[in-house]
Amino acid sequence: MRIAAVQFYTDFSNTDNNWKRAETYLERAAKEKVDLVVFPEYFLCGAKTIFTKPLERFSSLATKYGLDIVTGTYAEKDTKDGKIYNCCSYVDKDGKVLMTYRKVHLWHPERIKFTPGSGFGTVTNRFGIKLGLCVCWDIAFNDCFTEMALNQGADLIVAPAFWTLEDAGKVGLGYDPNSERKLIDAMCTARAFENQITMVFVNGAASPRSHQEETANPGGGGPVPPGVYGVLAGHTQITVPFKGVIARCDHYYEDMLIQDIDIGALAQDAESVYKIRKDWAIKGKSKM
Repeated sequence: MRIAAVQFYTDFSNTDNNWKRAETYLERAAKEKVDLVVFPEYFLCGAKTIFTKPLERFSSLATKYGLDIVTGTYAEKDTKDGKIYNCCSYVDKDGKVLMTYRKVHLWHPERIKFTPGSGFGTVTNRFGIKLGLCVCWDIAFNDCFTEMALNQGADLIVAPAFWTLEDAGKVGLGYDPNSERKLIDAMCTARAFENQITMVFVNGAASPRSHQEETANPGGGGPVPPGVYGVLAGHTQITVPFKGVIARCDHYYEDMLIQDIDIGALAQDAESVYKIRKDWAIKGKSKM
């Protein structure tokens, strides 16, 4: 598969403009023969706006440009239970919604507004790749990877995120201002190796002003100006077994990575060497 990961800057004051800018990336991806485009968490408007039928527009765009889309996330109110969930969907090139995931491991501030989802699922896409979705803070927990990769056989796991440097808190920042970037890098590589998967982590981008100031004054000279929720850590990346990182934004500004990956072959070769899934299955049978 040819995958594009969009490290997208969200203008919280103009959702319509975010839609338009997202479409420019889809248009570019289509010209680059991309199969799947992934956007970050909350990339359209943050967590405040509750969407009604956002998937209709994503489906239309997927059909228009002939590519699959992981929608980033959107806040949606369940019509049955009345609760609000942080949702992420996989839409194929024909506009069909293959799966929708509700974030299970909510970051602390999210718990005021959102209800956690209840589980992790997988689906097989048009390339015959079994995949799963998780979101941001989910990647800190092994349960979702164990369920999707080892129990359900996913070879590709996609994780949109909205991850800031300030998530480390004053304590973490006191140890290292880049601690969250190091945490992201470490977890993405570890998840790929320990579960024999291709891991696609897509974070949001800091403001264009941050990039402009860094370019004008390379090497520092003052703190990066924070956005609405802090400074986005960036470090969108794709990691795989054996190699680790094969593509990464080693920065925090808006960008798009494009990477060709033989996902099935990597998973099969990793299993032939490490036999993690075989051993896991044997362990599971021994408990029955």
